[in-house]
Amino acid sequence: MGIMDKAMIETWILPHLTIGTRGFDTTVPLTEIVRCIFHRLKTGCQWRELPTKEFFTDKVLHWNSVFYYYNKWSKADCWRTIWINILSKNRKYLDMSSVEFDGSHTPAKNGGDGVGYQGRKA
Repeated sequence: MGIMDKAMIETWILPHLTIGTRGFDTTVPLTEIVRCIFHRLKTGCQWRELPTKEFFTDKVLHWNSVFYYYNKWSKADCWRTIWINILSKNRKYLDMSSVEFDGSHTPAKNGGDGVGYQGRKA
């Protein structure tokens, strides 16, 4: 199922997710919750349209429960921590020479500001 298998999620993702010490225990494996969240992020579907039956083996969580975990981990900044950790551990494989964060650093072609709408000189 997808690119992220259970072992990858357990190695790269789960160590950085906050797990509450109080309250209720999770009744489904966290790897299945993470896979469901990744499906939502990859497809852009609405939370209510999550095909949760595809991701859970024993007990199927409602989309609301999946959103609860996503929201909790977002507020705790877990996703940012995971991203930074993965990037730092795999930096040697990345070619950062052509990375652009947004269009503000893109070089202007054919005259830049001197060229108006549809290439006409301003």
